[in-house]
Amino acid sequence: MKKIHFSRVFSHLLCAFAFTAVVSASSFAETGSSSTNPSLPPVQTQGQTEFLTGGVGLDESEAILREGNSWPLMLELAQAGSQRGVYIADVQVTIKDGSGNTVLDVNAEGPYLLVKLPPGKYSLEAMYESIKLNRNLNLQEGRNQRMTLLWPVPKNGE
Repeated sequence: MKKIHFSRVFSHLLCAFAFTAVVSASSFAETGSSSTNPSLPPVQTQGQTEFLTGGVGLDESEAILREGNSWPLMLELAQAGSQRGVYIADVQVTIKDGSGNTVLDVNAEGPYLLVKLPPGKYSLEAMYESIKLNRNLNLQEGRNQRMTLLWPVPKNGE
């Protein structure tokens, strides 16, 4: 279970955050950073969809938050906690277009996922620790949408 306390998201503890997601080179292509900021993780593509995922460490988190304003969709992934909320990773995110075609199916490598999609209606499904969240998206030309997905407190009260 990978969690980061909101209050510590910008601390050195994020640097120790371990990820188990492995991105297959045959499924994704890295296209480099969408800006000249070396703190950003690389932009990747899946089919026609560009995305960026990460948010580990102060520099990367701040860079993604700044970059998020220029992307049509920014997802923030978190789980409620008994004491305070925590950022999470290893969330399986699937986005389908209005015709039901999958346009993105990715395991988020950090608490942020930026996605470039054309304007339109989409359905989003996100799975974390066997709990699925579903959302409808309506992306509009020239506007960015920021959405926080918050999973419930774990049953063991962590």
